[in-house]
Amino acid sequence: MALQRISHCSHWGAYSLLVDDGNVVGVEPFAGDPAPSPIIHSVKYWADSKHRITQPMVRERWLGNKGPNERRPDDRFVPVSWDEALRLVADEIDRVRQTFGNHSIFAGSYGWTSCGRFHHASSQLKRLLNLVGGYTGHVEINDVWK
Repeated sequence: MALQRISHCSHWGAYSLLVDDGNVVGVEPFAGDPAPSPIIHSVKYWADSKHRITQPMVRERWLGNKGPNERRPDDRFVPVSWDEALRLVADEIDRVRQTFGNHSIFAGSYGWTSCGRFHHASSQLKRLLNLVGGYTGHVEINDVWK
């Protein structure tokens, strides 16, 4: 199969993916970019499934014994289905909400944003947590240390 050039534009600039037989084999910066970001060359590694997490992963001990664990740094991640991952997240949000109240759920993550704002992590998180009654979005340091 002939080498394909697929044009793309992202946060890091415009470039073409060089694709051979369905595999990204290289990246060419847009010829009109006077200072292309070196980050674009890492795209070929992102696209390779050996380097990607392709399904939800959960700490193994969390599945059997939720909560803090002194061996956490040594715990390994195991794959779970999307349905299981969603259930785990929903159950934990509900547990924290029921135990400590909505004010104990912090939704102040700065997130990561695409230009379309649909993928604005902070907005999506806050929309989700509004569905279960709210969250804490901002904490003044003086409030914590009084």
